[in-house]
Amino acid sequence: MNINSYESFCSHLYVSRETYEKFEIYHKTLSKWQKSINLISNSTIDNIWVRHFLDSAQLYDFTEKISGNILDLGSGAGFPGLILAMMGNKNISVVESDQKKCTFIREVAFLSNTNIKIYNSRIEDLSFLKPTLITARALAPLNKLIKYVENHMVKSSSNLENFPNMLFLKGKSYKTELLELGKNRNIDYKIYQSITDEFGKIIYINKVNVLNIIND
Repeated sequence: MNINSYESFCSHLYVSRETYEKFEIYHKTLSKWQKSINLISNSTIDNIWVRHFLDSAQLYDFTEKISGNILDLGSGAGFPGLILAMMGNKNISVVESDQKKCTFIREVAFLSNTNIKIYNSRIEDLSFLKPTLITARALAPLNKLIKYVENHMVKSSSNLENFPNMLFLKGKSYKTELLELGKNRNIDYKIYQSITDEFGKIIYINKVNVLNIIND
């Protein structure tokens, strides 16, 4: 799969020309920063448009109609949160503990005129955000991701009444991770095929048994 133009990107997933132009600004800035800061794996540099841009953009169908807060954990170089914001999500917040990466995201958002909130913090300290959906990509195994979300939610007991849905991009280890998670968590989820990787999956978790959280 190769993407080198607006038309080739839209052959996989339609975006407006305005959005694509924002992606181009993102790509140019990422390539510049990557020379001095390790924002993405060097093995993916020659395939940024597929491995990072298209991979993140495919999540927009799941987030387009969400009116509440969307929280992107461990956003790194801004994937998928910044891409989703460029595509039109209005209430995106990205959480990244690395200050330099936050600075990078902030610069791309400024250059592309993209509205996004950036938190150089740990998720546990952001309970006030009350997200409707939490996203993450290439951050941690599912059991750790769920634990991050739980630690965030239990900061306020009222949060447990409105536990967020979760949307995660996972690789070929997804089956093992789901089996491991199922040992101590009762969850409802759906699995969707990634358009960028035959082994990749999109995991949409829409229910977590909060009694497990309280007793953990």
